[in-house]
Amino acid sequence: MVKPPPALKPGDTIGVFAPSSWVDREDIEKSTRIMEERGFKIFVHPQTYERHNQSAGTTLQKALALQGLWQRKDINAIWAAGGGNRCLHLTDSINFKRLSDTPKILIGFSDVTALLNRLSAHCEIATFHGPVFKNLHKYNQTDHLFDLLSGKEGIRYPVTQDNIMMEGKAEGPLFGGNLSVFQYLPQLLDENALDNAILFLEDCNEELSRLDRMLLHLKHHGVFNKISGLVLGQFTNIPESGKPFGFKLHDLIAEHLEGVNIPVLHNMPFGHGKDLYTFPIGVRAQINTSEKRFMISGAATAAS
Repeated sequence: MVKPPPALKPGDTIGVFAPSSWVDREDIEKSTRIMEERGFKIFVHPQTYERHNQSAGTTLQKALALQGLWQRKDINAIWAAGGGNRCLHLTDSINFKRLSDTPKILIGFSDVTALLNRLSAHCEIATFHGPVFKNLHKYNQTDHLFDLLSGKEGIRYPVTQDNIMMEGKAEGPLFGGNLSVFQYLPQLLDENALDNAILFLEDCNEELSRLDRMLLHLKHHGVFNKISGLVLGQFTNIPESGKPFGFKLHDLIAEHLEGVNIPVLHNMPFGHGKDLYTFPIGVRAQINTSEKRFMISGAATAAS
């Protein structure tokens, strides 16, 4: 069981840092105003605006920023400024043991998938796969996110018959995120971390042939035989640069799950498109396709 971090409430201070590519100051400032209107205080770590080639500073700068924010008692939550590349490098520089005794909310997605899953698995703390900070001013609907962060119980995700690819029931901890990043994580997590987990995946800007190889890689690592359920989000801006691949994503999923009897939901509202429902990583969830139900079993954060 993961430890739920203390719930977020108006008046709390949120620390922002950039674990991946560099970000534009204007986006951070716009999102800061949105969050201040909600009653939160925002501290933008100086590292957020660093640049080292495409990266937001060096790996050392990122590691010091994250661990510095985590150790500060006045910082109640930490929000990734943006995604992009090289967050996986950062995870090799984190002293997870030192973080485990002081649970805090950590939010991000896309390239931040690497940090969210490794921190949750190694520290046994719930983390949150949700909007990066720079994009908050672009979303009209964030109620689901703040319901999770505030400790509301029984959070549900919308499911219709069209979302059901394979029928069944499942219950287990949530793990996942961006497929092109997550494919490298099973061997970096505890060997039992994905046992009976509900895996959620999304991606963008990847050819179907590459997604095919990523799914096969997960299959070779035994991931699909470990998990109890699979939730697929939006796979957007899928290019095709060579010969027509012919296969559809639905075909690839069916092929790689052949012989695996688990519920599968697809076209769910999360990813790099307009919808991004938040998933608390490490927290138990339930799927029951006969009741069109996908929900968090309890609360993702704890009353402070």
